[in-house]
Amino acid sequence: MAVVAVMGGIFLVSSSYLSAKKDKVYDNVAFEIYDAEVLNNLENITGEDVSSSSPNDVNDDVNDNKGSTSTTNSQKNSYIGTVEIPKINLKKGFVDPSSKYNDIEYNVTILEGSEFPDVENGNFILAAHSGTGVKAYFKDLYKLSNGDQVKVSYKGETYTYKIVKIYTQKKQGYLTIYRNSNKTTLTLITCTKDNKKLQTVYVAEKV
Repeated sequence: MAVVAVMGGIFLVSSSYLSAKKDKVYDNVAFEIYDAEVLNNLENITGEDVSSSSPNDVNDDVNDNKGSTSTTNSQKNSYIGTVEIPKINLKKGFVDPSSKYNDIEYNVTILEGSEFPDVENGNFILAAHSGTGVKAYFKDLYKLSNGDQVKVSYKGETYTYKIVKIYTQKKQGYLTIYRNSNKTTLTLITCTKDNKKLQTVYVAEKV
C-alpha cells in the first residue's frame, strides 16, 4: 500500500509539473499586437450597418490580385484567399493586407503582424465584427469549441486548422496572443458576445 501511495504521489507531482510547464510555454510565446485602431473599433454592430457584400459572399475575384479599378465593389472583393468554418456555415474572402479594403468595415481583416498560412510556424491573424449587422462576419464564432475545424484557402492551397484555445481579453488597444510558437497557427479575433468591453480570441493549430 505504501508503494502505491508513493507512486500516486509521484504521478500527481509529475502531472502538476507538466501542466505548469505547458502553461509556461504558452506564456513565453505570447506577443502583443499594437493595432489600437482596429482592436478598439472591434465593436458589436447593428442591423442598420451597410456593407458591399453579404457575410458568405465569395465571388470569382478570389486570387485575382491584378488591382483592377473597374468598380469599387470589385476592389472590395478582390480576394486573395478565403476563411471557411463549416460548423457555422461561414465562408468569406480576405484581401491583400496592403489594400485599403483590408478593414473591418469592409472585410475579414488581416491584422498587422500576421504571417500567411504558407509560413512554417507562423501565425495568421484575422479579425472581424460580431453582432447582428451585415458586416458581422464573425457573429457566430461564439458557437465554436476546442476541436472545431477552420479552413483557409490561399495561393491554391487549403490549410486545415483545429481550435485548441479560446479565451477573452479586455479591449485595451493591444492584444496578447497565447500560442505554441512551434506550431503553424491561425488566430481569429472578434468582440465577445453580449460584452462590448471584451474580445474573444480563438487560437487554432494546423493539422
